[in-house]
Amino acid sequence: MNTSRFTAIVYAFGAVAGMSAVGLEAFAAHGLAHGTPDGDHAVAMFRQATQFQMDHALALILIAAIADRLSASPARCILRAAAGLMMAAIILFPGALYASAFSLPHFFAPWGGTAALIGWLLFAVGALLTLRTPPPPAGASATALRRAAE
Repeated sequence: MNTSRFTAIVYAFGAVAGMSAVGLEAFAAHGLAHGTPDGDHAVAMFRQATQFQMDHALALILIAAIADRLSASPARCILRAAAGLMMAAIILFPGALYASAFSLPHFFAPWGGTAALIGWLLFAVGALLTLRTPPPPAGASATALRRAAE
């Protein structure tokens, strides 16, 4: 299957975010409580962060998969914007929770939360706009059509 460069990057980002969420959850379960002054608080922050990170990594991969199957359209543009915001949210919001676990500054949490909210909203709008997007011709892949249009 041919995917666009954008989609390949988003898939890779989602995979790394998911993998790191698993590793950080293991760290929270097996070593974090002993390495911080407020162990229980740190473990709770890490668990919340890894859950958010994993949920949004999976959503990111889903958004990219949907967008990659569309020909050039407003729906694809909006879904790509949603993916970009989800990537920002995956970095900023869990990052703030990880920082909070170590009593470090975490002032960027609202930016991550806002990026997630707008990302989910754009996902919904883009999904609804797919109802107005004509399907690609039979036998033609969306990627091939995009390349021909560009």
